[in-house]
Amino acid sequence: MQLKKLDNALILTFILAALLVRVPFLFIVPMVEAPDEYAHFWVTKFLSENLTVPDAAQVAAGGPSAVYGSLPPFAYLPHVLFSHLIPGVDISFSERIGSILGGLVTVFAACRISELLFASNRVLRLALPMCVVLHPQFVFVNAYCNSDSTACAFASLLIWTSLVVIFRGPELRYAAFAGILCAFIALSKFSALAIVPVIFFAIMASSWIYRKTAVQTIAPLGLTALSAALICVPWFARNAAVFHGDWLGTITMRDTWAKTFNRSIEPVSLSSVLKQKVWWQQLFCSFWAVFGYQKHYLPAGFYLAYFSMILISSAGTFTQISQAVREKSISFDFLRQLREGDDVRLKHRAAWLSLWVCVAFSCAGLLYAAVQNLGGPQGRYLFPSEIAFMAIILSGLYGLNQKWGTRLVFVFVGLNGVTLIYSMILLYSMFGVRIKPY
Repeated sequence: MQLKKLDNALILTFILAALLVRVPFLFIVPMVEAPDEYAHFWVTKFLSENLTVPDAAQVAAGGPSAVYGSLPPFAYLPHVLFSHLIPGVDISFSERIGSILGGLVTVFAACRISELLFASNRVLRLALPMCVVLHPQFVFVNAYCNSDSTACAFASLLIWTSLVVIFRGPELRYAAFAGILCAFIALSKFSALAIVPVIFFAIMASSWIYRKTAVQTIAPLGLTALSAALICVPWFARNAAVFHGDWLGTITMRDTWAKTFNRSIEPVSLSSVLKQKVWWQQLFCSFWAVFGYQKHYLPAGFYLAYFSMILISSAGTFTQISQAVREKSISFDFLRQLREGDDVRLKHRAAWLSLWVCVAFSCAGLLYAAVQNLGGPQGRYLFPSEIAFMAIILSGLYGLNQKWGTRLVFVFVGLNGVTLIYSMILLYSMFGVRIKPY
């Protein structure tokens, strides 16, 4: 019981720390320096004032500011809630607190996921949520009105649920809850749908480990899909009726976007994307810390430090795999391990594979968006897998060797902290403090 209270106290500490480092950004970053906040603001304000979603005529009348008006509005409900909970405050400020709430939920999920992944390693168990707390670009995204923060919160809860399914079994209650989360993700931000395959992987892996029959495997898979469909389908049917057959709302959005910025919306080739050095550079930098509309970079030393950490982590991951192969503690003879009752090792292996599934599908989704000309190389599009990225990086750093592993983890956490402090100072020097974002 005492340990449980300590764990709860630590989780509360992480959440309060996350709140503390995000609040300054509320007062520093102007709306013109927050990516697309003017468009997110239009939707939030419309929902707050009318308590209903806009139709095609209202979106058309809104012009460029209403570019997101045809998309599912679920991600903005926390922002609308705070606009009513703090009635005396300008909505352009109060709505931002909805994004902070999304960030706090993600930190909570990181704490729970850390308990499952690193139950026997206190250093990594504390480092994972701390990295989510301090990650500079993630803090920035959590501090202005957008759909990303809410979608990341639901995606993080889905990752947690997937790990619970792996460690505790594919129970129907978990499957139903996962389906609800999948629906909320679909109604928040389509780019976050790249995280959805993780729950289906988790159910199948868990069913295999727990020796479930085909029917016992299909049942949770079907329940997840059914519960998600029951929530999503009515909205998409409504959208098709209101926006003249535009089920997802993306056609309307892209037409508005193309007219506003006079840009082509024609797809491009995958090879042209992969060959763009600037594209990859911008993606890497904006994942860690590029502010405003991808124009306020930090000194190159910060990005070199992050790149070095990634290289070291990759080496550590390779070292871990090589050592496990030499010691024969890792094997692809899963059937033999299952017969021998090596369930614990199989569960941990499935858990880490699920994180790699998150990362792989998030990267694939980002490339798909680039090929379809839906968005540029913006690091925040990978944030639905934020916890998975951080866990993999930390595990690789720790696994380099016994002597340096812990120190490297401390260095990585410290790097995020130092970068965040520098970023606050930089933004304050540029924009000062403001009561209203615009």
